[in-house]
Amino acid sequence: MSSKTAMSATSSSPTEAPAALCRHFGVCGGCSIQDRPYADQLAYKKKLIERALAGLPDLPGFEMRGSPGIWNYRNKMEFSFGDVHPPRPGQWLHLGMKPKGRWHTILDLEECRLPSPEAAPLLAAVRAWAEREKVPPYNSHKNEGELRHLVLREAKNRDERLVLLVTASGSVPRESFVAAVESVYPATTILLGRNAKVSDTAVCESMEILKGPGFITETLKFSDGQVDYRISPQSFFQTNTLGAQALYELLRGWTRELGAGLLLDLYCGGGGIALSLAGACRRVIGVESNRDAASDAKANAALNSLSNCEFYGAAVEFLLPALLDMDPDAAVVDPPRAGLHPNAVAALLAHSPRTLFYVSCNPESLARDLKALSPRYLVSRLAGVDLFPHTEHVETVAWLSRRAADEV
Repeated sequence: MSSKTAMSATSSSPTEAPAALCRHFGVCGGCSIQDRPYADQLAYKKKLIERALAGLPDLPGFEMRGSPGIWNYRNKMEFSFGDVHPPRPGQWLHLGMKPKGRWHTILDLEECRLPSPEAAPLLAAVRAWAEREKVPPYNSHKNEGELRHLVLREAKNRDERLVLLVTASGSVPRESFVAAVESVYPATTILLGRNAKVSDTAVCESMEILKGPGFITETLKFSDGQVDYRISPQSFFQTNTLGAQALYELLRGWTRELGAGLLLDLYCGGGGIALSLAGACRRVIGVESNRDAASDAKANAALNSLSNCEFYGAAVEFLLPALLDMDPDAAVVDPPRAGLHPNAVAALLAHSPRTLFYVSCNPESLARDLKALSPRYLVSRLAGVDLFPHTEHVETVAWLSRRAADEV
C-alpha cells in the first residue's frame, strides 16, 4: 500500500486539520507536532529513520506510509488521577495526562483528539462522580488515597469499548461509578482494578468485572479476509487499529512472497501479527513474556479457528534457542522500545533463520540491533509506517535476509 493509498483510506482526508489546534497543545505534550501539516509530519518521520540508520551501509531506499486516519485513531488511553494542592474550593481532583517532563503534575483534559470524541465527556463525568462520592485521588508521595488511573480500550471496527478504573484498594462505590460511565460513554465492559504497589502504573494485581465480559473484541480487515482479536485490559495490541491493519497487510504480503513454512512471532503480544500471518504460512509459533497477552493469543487463535498457531508465555531470550533448533523459515521480531535482548541477538546470530522481519517502534534501538545482526544479515527492504500521527513516534519495518555462506 503506498503512502497516498494509505492516506486516503479514511472517510476524511488525513491531511485535513481541525479548524484550530487542541486547546491543550503545547502543554499536554502528547501531540507535539500537531501544528504541522500531515505531509510535513511524514517527511519529518522519514528523516528520523534516515538519521538513526545513517551509519549502516547498503541500506535500501524506502517510503513513508501514512496512517489511514489521523484523528480519533487511538484504541487505548491511560489517564491519571492526582490531588489538588493547595486545595481549592470546587475542585476535588485532577484527571487527565501528565505533561511531558512534569511527572508529578496532572493536566485536566477538556478535550483529546486521539481517542473517540466521547472520551472527554467521560473524564468530566468521572471527576464529578469522584467529588460527589468523596473518593480521594491517590498521592504517590504520601502513599495514600484511592483513585490512580482510568484506562480506555476502544474497538474501531466494532461497537465495543472497555473502561478500567485502577484504584489502590478497590474501596469505591461500584454502582454509582457504572452509572456515571454509562451516562456519557457507550462502554460494553467496565472493570475495577487494584494496584496497591508504590509504582505508578496502571498494571493491576487483581480485577473485578462490574459489567460485561471483561474484554473487548476487535476485527482487523484485510484484502483477503479478516481476523478477530479478544483484547484484555492489560494485554498489548497496536494502539492504532487501522494503522495496524496496514502494517500487518504489508507483513502478510511479505510472508506470502517468502513462502514460509514455519514462522516465529517473537514478542507476539495478544497474537496480532501471528494471527494475521497464519493464513500465509504453514505454522506459526508465538512467544510473549506477558502471560495475560499469551492467554489472549491462544483464545484469539481458537476464536478464529486457526489450528496452525501455538503460543507460549515465556521470555523470548529464554525460549528462542530451542525454537531456532526447529529450523524456522522466518521470524518476526516486534520488541519493546529497548529493542532485542542481547541473548536473543546472540541466538539469532548462532542459528539464523533465512529471513527476519523486524518491526520497530524505536529507530535508535533498531539501528543498534541491525548493526549487531549485520554479520549474518543484510537489510533487503525497509518501510516507515506512521501509527502515531501528531507525535514523534514512528514504526519501521525491515526485511532482513541471511547472508550467503561465502559472505559470513
